[in-house]
Amino acid sequence: MKYRVMHVLGAVDGSATGVQSFIKNHIQKDDEEFEYIVAESNGDAHFPFNQYLDENGFERVVFPELKMSKVLDYFRECRKFYKTKTIDILHVDNPITAFIHNYYAKVNGVSVRIYHNHNSQFSDTWAKSIRNRVLVSLALKNATHRISCGQLAGEKIFGKKSFKIIPNAIQIEKFKFSSNYREEIRKEFSIHENQKVVGMVGILDERKNQSFLIEIAKELPNVTFLLVGEGPNRSKLEEKCIGMKNIIFTGNRNDVYKFYSAFDVFAFPSLFEGFPMVLVEAQCAGVNVIMNDTIDTTTQIVDKLCTALPLEKESWKAYIENSPILTSERTFWKELLRFDIDENIQQLKDFYKKSLNHIR
Repeated sequence: MKYRVMHVLGAVDGSATGVQSFIKNHIQKDDEEFEYIVAESNGDAHFPFNQYLDENGFERVVFPELKMSKVLDYFRECRKFYKTKTIDILHVDNPITAFIHNYYAKVNGVSVRIYHNHNSQFSDTWAKSIRNRVLVSLALKNATHRISCGQLAGEKIFGKKSFKIIPNAIQIEKFKFSSNYREEIRKEFSIHENQKVVGMVGILDERKNQSFLIEIAKELPNVTFLLVGEGPNRSKLEEKCIGMKNIIFTGNRNDVYKFYSAFDVFAFPSLFEGFPMVLVEAQCAGVNVIMNDTIDTTTQIVDKLCTALPLEKESWKAYIENSPILTSERTFWKELLRFDIDENIQQLKDFYKKSLNHIR
């Protein structure tokens, strides 16, 4: 008999998120010990993440939209679900709904209830931070275990409570530098081999702070900026780029791993993060990384590649101007091997089994 594990995330739309990547990387259809279910909120089947789940045969449970007018519906659906379904492990990756799921899971005998934190702040605005702080506090009352993506994120959200660090993981071989990938991506976007390219990968929203890079790009017209991803801020960001020829929006891509080889600099001015795996992916490709100095320092796996600076335009501009164009082969650093997906999948499964044995 397989143990049934249900991951719970928030609303699914056309944007790719770190939580989605974590779930995709850590669930396997042919697992001999675990059967995986994914619960999300009102996500249409045509969105990429849901397409992936459906095409690979994972059970997908759809809960009501995350908005005030649907709160009572959400409670009713949760109560009904846990009364009628058998779940061995609840793994919640979303702060807004965690307290609802943890409560009804506890009432209905789900013995392992995990709250998984993916960020180093509760939210990007004070109002949402207050709301999420309260919701997380309620969720933790009924959680049996706590997981964090990194040390800083765990300390910020869980305080003095104990937690397990499970780093996000990737298929390392896909992200290693490839001259073929470099040529392919640059050819697609008509970028010359000797043109300096600054890249960023991430959802287009306020937290990721792509507008900071656009301001820099305005003063570096001879440098190409590739913004890989999709999100709610795309129209607003594109408006800021009217008249500029050195900013490219790629939209969602299924071949993100190829882009790192095309970059000469990976820029990451995000306002706050948990443990962003794009930084690990960039280091796997051997690209020079500049990041906001508020991001967890443990993301700097290869010191030689990483530079953390405050969000001060002139210093970032100088870094980009002084960075070399990386046309030759790049070094892969063995320190990155601990982020290999196979090792991390087993680590999470061992945590699941240990948690079940401890409860029982």
